[in-house]
Amino acid sequence: MWQRRGAGRRSSRARDGRKGSAPPSFCVVDPGHSRLRLLVAEAGEEGATVWGWAETASPDQPDAQWWADACGPVLRRAEEMAQDLAGRLILPDCVIVGLSGSEIRGWAGPVTQRRSQPDRPVDERELEALLERALRLAVHRLQGTDPAGEPWLLVDTMPVSLAVDGRGVTDPVGFRCKELGATVFAALAPLASIETWKWVARHLEFSELTVGAAPLALAAGFRDPQGLLIDVGGGATQLTWMRAGRPLALSALPLGGGSLSEALMRKWHVPEDKAEELKRAYVGGKLAAEARLEVQEALLPAIQSWLQTTEAALEQMNQDEPLPQQILVLGGGTALPEVVDSVRALAWSRRLHFVRYPEVRCVRPADVPGVVNRTDLGREPGDVAALALAAWTARQSQPAERPARILAALCQP
Repeated sequence: MWQRRGAGRRSSRARDGRKGSAPPSFCVVDPGHSRLRLLVAEAGEEGATVWGWAETASPDQPDAQWWADACGPVLRRAEEMAQDLAGRLILPDCVIVGLSGSEIRGWAGPVTQRRSQPDRPVDERELEALLERALRLAVHRLQGTDPAGEPWLLVDTMPVSLAVDGRGVTDPVGFRCKELGATVFAALAPLASIETWKWVARHLEFSELTVGAAPLALAAGFRDPQGLLIDVGGGATQLTWMRAGRPLALSALPLGGGSLSEALMRKWHVPEDKAEELKRAYVGGKLAAEARLEVQEALLPAIQSWLQTTEAALEQMNQDEPLPQQILVLGGGTALPEVVDSVRALAWSRRLHFVRYPEVRCVRPADVPGVVNRTDLGREPGDVAALALAAWTARQSQPAERPARILAALCQP
């Protein structure tokens, strides 16, 4: 993950509040398309505990000043809630920002290399050289896809798989083999986004900033041998192909739950907040039968358009090997049952090929492993990513295995 450390005035306050007795605390920022979510949490042996939660609506295309102005009062509310619930002052000194798939480019690059001395055990320097080569391959491919030449920086990386003579291993150091192989995932973000959050972190007096990829945090919580995450957010849909909790490929579509609200706005000529109220009433079963039918008819074209766009993106990911049979659907857009039904309809697509008939499962906040939410908030479908970021952050405090540790060092700016 991309990190910045520096002097901050919050650090002494945080230590005074904890008196050295509480687990390390941190702040999670989930800058969603329609809502800004901010969590105050602590990392312990069992994972993350969320003590504070606050959020606010976010406008289209907010700038750095808006983020700074909005995060200040939201952070104070979250800290006040944390103090009330925990019975002590919790003032984090580090902030973790999870960029969505629409701001991230990711790809896993496989490499193999023949060894000149097969009888010599693999050492750590050889492993580092292999991982660096695989990382360079992934970064080069991702940077080469930007026709505008906008600068992008590496924000996160992880080993997807390692092999000696074609057999999978967790760490090849010490093995004797003729061939070494590695697949490394890299995630890049625009320099402009990183600079924005550096400025916000300074404005809020955090001394440590971590900018990570939310899809990586989501994937890390699910250990299926192969899986596909479909995160239907407000302004975009993120597709993450993962293997044993590690991403292989990312894709982001410029369609999400907001396009469904726009269909209702056009139908009844109402503002966005009224369309959202109507959508919630529909989901909650609070509409009369006739009104419910009218909403279904208004939503149908938008859902079909979303399904066609999603199918086309999956077809691009499906070129080299069959899609996994496990499909996990999450995000605020999944509150509409028609969205989940559309995902199930992908099983019948003639353009897609799955390993087996796909199993579709909805992921709710209670399904996120490694996090306990002590607040009364964070119970909606759109809150999964924020909780996954908290769980992922807590796991970072645990000792990393050697390949991940090497890659993390290579990722440092």
